[in-house]
Amino acid sequence: MRTIHKLCAICIMLLLGAVNSYGQCDQAFIDKCSQTSATIKYVKHFRIRFTEAMKGKSISEGKFAIMLNKGSHYRFFTCNDETKPGHTVVELANESSVLVANINASTGAEYPAFDFICSKTGPYFLKMHFKDGKEGCGVCVMTLVTN
Repeated sequence: MRTIHKLCAICIMLLLGAVNSYGQCDQAFIDKCSQTSATIKYVKHFRIRFTEAMKGKSISEGKFAIMLNKGSHYRFFTCNDETKPGHTVVELANESSVLVANINASTGAEYPAFDFICSKTGPYFLKMHFKDGKEGCGVCVMTLVTN
């Protein structure tokens, strides 16, 4: 009888471990990425989760409309689920062009955050995808710098 209890306890622990290792892209992941301080205030977060893009197909992209205010200093933090190969690419754009991104197009360098000082109140677009169409889960946290 004790052997059955031990076996059941082991199975439950293995099951919980498997669920916990799969659930890396949850609210705890978002909270970990949300950096706040006396001079940085959380505004909103954006999350994407995609499977790997198939050959010959376009890369999946999340596009979010946001309203930004003139004179405000925004900081966008990007986090990736380390258990997946995808690296989140975030671009902030207006109607006509990309204004800033977390990846330098000419060097390929990735940055965990980027700042944007808004010069015109209006709608902007946050575009997110995974570099090279890899599978992943990524979060972009929009904050307001208040110093």
